[in-house]
Amino acid sequence: MEGILAESSIIKENLISYGFNIDIGVLFCLEVFMAYTAQHIVNFFLDKAEAENLPITQMKLLKLAFFAYGWVYAVLDKPLFPDEIEAWKHGPVIPSLYHEFKEFGGSPITRRAINFDLDAEKRDIPRIDKKDEDTFFVLERVWDIYKLFSTAALRAKTHEDDTPWKQVYKPNEYGIVIPPASIKEYFSKKISEYLSGEPKQ
Repeated sequence: MEGILAESSIIKENLISYGFNIDIGVLFCLEVFMAYTAQHIVNFFLDKAEAENLPITQMKLLKLAFFAYGWVYAVLDKPLFPDEIEAWKHGPVIPSLYHEFKEFGGSPITRRAINFDLDAEKRDIPRIDKKDEDTFFVLERVWDIYKLFSTAALRAKTHEDDTPWKQVYKPNEYGIVIPPASIKEYFSKKISEYLSGEPKQ
């Protein structure tokens, strides 16, 4: 535990030193845990894509959700959503999101993810709480970094030798869950390399 906190502290200090406007006293001491689903997160990206007129496909959306999960876990020291991330042929996948948007295939997505409340017999379009400034901050960074990457480029990044997907993927085996701890460890390392200006080749 001490090692994780120390690593998180180093990342936090580096983010600040590189000009990220973060409240050092709040970032890693969140008093309120915002409970999100994967639907909340992809709607953030779909809103951004529409605002900037950037078409986004199902596969690209799934990859952005994976990167968002990794960044938030590494920077804010909390899992972004409880949905399991599985290792599929083309990279990390949140099954619920795949099934929700599979109708679009390789075409741009034209609607938002929906949450259903069976007890209340209603549905809604979930979005990140705007008061959750820390999560907004990290998701904005993820969007700014990856938005212009092609779907193929994002897929390739998840297939690199040391990725959490690569560590567990087995051809023709289904339902293999990528351990959240391995995602956090990987992104903590990558963010540290990025901030130090010495990315691994």
